[in-house]
Amino acid sequence: MMGEAAMGEIPFPETYLHGLIYGKSYWRQPEGGPVMYVTEQERKEFDLGKTPPKDVQSKWEKMSKSKGNIIDPYEIINEYGTDACRMALASSATSMPQIDLDRRRFEEFKNFANKIWNGTRFVLMNVEDLTPLTFAEGLDEALLTLEDRWILSRLNDVAKEVHRSLAVYSFDRATSVAYDFFWNEFCAYYLEIIKPVLFGKTGNDSVRKNKQKMLVIVLLQAVRLLHPMAPFITEELFQLLKERFALDAAPTCPYTQEALTALQAKGCIVSCYPKPIDAHTSKEAEGTFDLLSKLTYTIRNIRGEMKVPIGVACDVCIIGRESDPEFIVAREHAYLVNSLVKNKSLTFATESPNTHGSKTMVNNLQLCVLVPSEMKEQEKARLLKEEEKLIRNLEGLDQKLSNTSFLEKAPQEVVKKLFESKSQFTMQLETIKCELQKL
Repeated sequence: MMGEAAMGEIPFPETYLHGLIYGKSYWRQPEGGPVMYVTEQERKEFDLGKTPPKDVQSKWEKMSKSKGNIIDPYEIINEYGTDACRMALASSATSMPQIDLDRRRFEEFKNFANKIWNGTRFVLMNVEDLTPLTFAEGLDEALLTLEDRWILSRLNDVAKEVHRSLAVYSFDRATSVAYDFFWNEFCAYYLEIIKPVLFGKTGNDSVRKNKQKMLVIVLLQAVRLLHPMAPFITEELFQLLKERFALDAAPTCPYTQEALTALQAKGCIVSCYPKPIDAHTSKEAEGTFDLLSKLTYTIRNIRGEMKVPIGVACDVCIIGRESDPEFIVAREHAYLVNSLVKNKSLTFATESPNTHGSKTMVNNLQLCVLVPSEMKEQEKARLLKEEEKLIRNLEGLDQKLSNTSFLEKAPQEVVKKLFESKSQFTMQLETIKCELQKL
């Protein structure tokens, strides 16, 4: 009403109402005594993950000065930065009537802001020899590889999803989609895959130039997608890209044209918001890449289970049928898996190797991660220990099952379970003996 009285018109045609933000309260209550809320320092430590002592109780409550659970925006901005504060709040703005605001969310998005900065810094360092004129020539589509087609297709999907989410005020969805794309797809996958090309280890100068153009295009779109949620850092990075690559040109490549149009704006805040370019959406590329990312993820998991140190490389074998499309795709794009995991070798076979290793299935393919030679003694000791344990268990079962008095008195269900356990332990023992023989 004040806006209408002062300006002669309603100031806001639409207003977004979100749930009430709750903070976490911590208190002590001595037996028969009053409730005593913890100090500000204690609350902060508990909010950041420290386990409260047994005498401290807690629950999410409406923010109140007397309860000491207020989160001061100025304090958060000073400690974590404005962008981290905005992203944490946007990602928490769900459709629920109550928003439990965890202080660790600010820490998470402070780390993400650092990731945005460092990711952009890496790109700018590796496109120093890319001139505005060369960039304006556009992408050579004949040189686009699987990872290029995949990241462009994902960029289109993400742009669609962010547009859709913002249109219905789903700020949490828009933030998480833009976040996942930048951190998990652009940085964790795409940048790692193309490093050998950027560093001159593979490919030629034309391929390298094309990859550099891809970096600028994808980074510029990702920065602009994040701008509503993190306006300060993205504006700074937009200006750095504008300073390096702004040029009035009309390339035939739609992505380069979109990038140059955006860079003509005075700032990120008034540049065109990224829109999907459906011509470069490729579900085939996404499907192929999904298989390779599954293989990568599984190798990493197996290495973790085997407790293989980060610096130690493993021999990996993928087993499948020669005619299987997945086997053909995996073999054709083996370089992609090798760029994401530290493999000593990545081989393909139609039969499982007769060596000790951890095996699992990924779709139609069997994946075998072999024990590194420097860990064989350690693995042998582990298997021998497991063998001894199984032998003791079997001896105990045999003793019980050879006792006729026990068999006559014990319930049939108990006896049946003992026989099943014996069968299971015997199979496990045979497997371990086989693995020890391979070692």
